Amino acid sequence: MRKIKVQMLTREGFAPYGKVLALDDIEPAGGNPATHMWYPQVSIVDRATSLNWMEIFPREFTAQKFEAHDHTAENLIPMTGGMIVTCMPAGALDVDKLAAFYIPQGKGVSFDPGVWHFVPYPIGEPVKVAVIFANGTSSNDIYFDELPEEVGLEL
Repeated sequence: MRKIKVQMLTREGFAPYGKVLALDDIEPAGGNPATHMWYPQVSIVDRATSLNWMEIFPREFTAQKFEAHDHTAENLIPMTGGMIVTCMPAGALDVDKLAAFYIPQGKGVSFDPGVWHFVPYPIGEPVKVAVIFANGTSSNDIYFDELPEEVGLEL
């Protein structure tokens, strides 16, 4: 079985697939240090937006199935633990362009429209994930494809 190495999440490494959602290097745009800091428009969804929750369960670290959306970015934020995402650039599936990233709790990713991805892999226990995209995406802007064979993920 072919394998790919899971990468640590960086803005540069994830750039071909979308944006990293993190406060590490973003200056706040306001707020009150006694109660909160405000970071607006970390990721913009340009249609009516839905906030969805997903709980992901441990499974074998192999990738074969993928999904994509033509008209919206998909934002994933792990709320209760770390997870791994797999992705490929828009276009035809190409195992040579497959990448995997570790997303720690407190950060997230925003897949650009057309980028291939699938249900993330939790590290250890089940993980609750916030999923934010245009309303109706999971019923009217989703398509699936598969690689000819599974690819293993190396931690």
